[in-house]
Amino acid sequence: MDEKLGKYRLLSLLATGGMGEVFLARLEGRAGFSKTVVVKRILRHLANDQGFIDMFRNEALLAAQLQHPNIVQIFELDREDDTWFIAMEHVHGRSLRATLQQAQAKQRRFPPRLAARVAAQALAGLHFAHRLTDERGKPLGILHRDVSPDNVLVSFTGEVKLVDFGIAKAMSGALMTRTGRLKGKFAYMAPEQFTPGAIIDARIDVYAMGVLLHELLTNELPSSVPRSPEEVLQSRKRFEPRAELPEGLNAVLQRALELDARDRFESAEAMAAALESYVQSTGEPMMGTHVARFLSELFGADVVSANPAVAPLSSNTGPGGGTAVLSQGSPVLSPVDHLHSTAILPGRSTPAPALVPLPDEKPNRVQAWWPAIALALLAVAVLAAVELVSARPEVKPVVAVTPPEPTPVAAPPEVSDAAVEVEEDAGRPAVVVVEVPVLVPVPAAPVDAGAPGPAEKPDKLVRKKPPPKPGHVVVRANPWAEVFLGGKSYGITPLRSALEVPAGKVTLTLKNSQLGVVKTYTVKVGPGETVTLKADLFKR
Repeated sequence: MDEKLGKYRLLSLLATGGMGEVFLARLEGRAGFSKTVVVKRILRHLANDQGFIDMFRNEALLAAQLQHPNIVQIFELDREDDTWFIAMEHVHGRSLRATLQQAQAKQRRFPPRLAARVAAQALAGLHFAHRLTDERGKPLGILHRDVSPDNVLVSFTGEVKLVDFGIAKAMSGALMTRTGRLKGKFAYMAPEQFTPGAIIDARIDVYAMGVLLHELLTNELPSSVPRSPEEVLQSRKRFEPRAELPEGLNAVLQRALELDARDRFESAEAMAAALESYVQSTGEPMMGTHVARFLSELFGADVVSANPAVAPLSSNTGPGGGTAVLSQGSPVLSPVDHLHSTAILPGRSTPAPALVPLPDEKPNRVQAWWPAIALALLAVAVLAAVELVSARPEVKPVVAVTPPEPTPVAAPPEVSDAAVEVEEDAGRPAVVVVEVPVLVPVPAAPVDAGAPGPAEKPDKLVRKKPPPKPGHVVVRANPWAEVFLGGKSYGITPLRSALEVPAGKVTLTLKNSQLGVVKTYTVKVGPGETVTLKADLFKR
């Protein structure tokens, strides 16, 4: 496919979900700059559904604040025509869902230590999101609420990253569910998420990670979780340890899957620490390279090495269109070339090996003399070039001189406002003419007896007063807001630039649909002045 969305070129469709389509895309800039990203675009039939649009934008606004190695990074939220889209980090790997399916197809399971490592990395990302605060240190209360194998990615280099905070919730005040609003996949949802009025906090994500860890270890869901919508409201059983699992992991699962949230790990960090303790108890280290090796065994070296994030360097070709690479016989590189000595370089071919005479072979006398002959010819060429340059006529600088005051002819002289300019001629160098007031004589016009006399000039030149310069307003909202001016939306904070407004009193409306808050502010802006509006939407 070859479709443009904003500044991104869509390369292929990766997946289609309930809200949007996910594409592999490429950002192409100047000087050959290229970056492979993932673009998530809202489905076309939902483009006019404000509820879906708000949820889609909230995903980007929340995820953009989550700068952590174990969370997929959001680069941009933008809109083209009526289509909203998100550009995010591309991870060369697979989701845990795809990895589990591949493991089942090959009749393999995650090694216990490796499963613990993957789960601990995902928990580190969750803990960061749970504890994130605003610029004043106030907790944002972000929960993922959709932790599942579909939303945990593992790269082929062993990195673990959370994705899709689309139904995460930033809360202020009490953390309460809404009656009748069930979000997420029910098999991974804690019992309190089905209880109206129950307190919801970070321990629902801990419960979901317990379900996910069990699935990594056994390739199946725990028997204690509901398997169908009919089982959701039925009473649940407590988790029963699995005989084939290590005792340390059974203990982690049992605590993470407690039916009462008060008996679970108090935080994602606490569960991650318990998993790290188990890995250390085995006496063998577990690193990202072990995860990468396991994925390579599952998917094959060909899949692992085919990284679409590396853009093809089409311009890097040698003579005749063939790819030119450096070999071990390459000459000494310049400092710039040295930085790219392992990459394909444009216009550089593999050097031919030097001709070295064999021990029993006498060197050719003609070959021994040719360097001296070449140097002599070069010297003659240099002398001829010098002689040619010295024979050129000397070009003297031209200096603009103010001519003497001429005698007026028939009318009073006028002063011409000559600008600084550069005169160029093909046969001589450019001459810079400096601005000098020159008195230019104006020839007398023929007198017509029947023509009316010249119009009288007004004593004063009347000029229109220029309109006042516009001002600018910088909007800073906590946590975020959609900005309206004169009934028109100018986007969601942080805005790309300050709003240009007419000088005087300006009324702005800030709306946060997630918090259900709409506030109006009036600011006074002087001509050419920039005013900063700070709005706290948490304050009622």
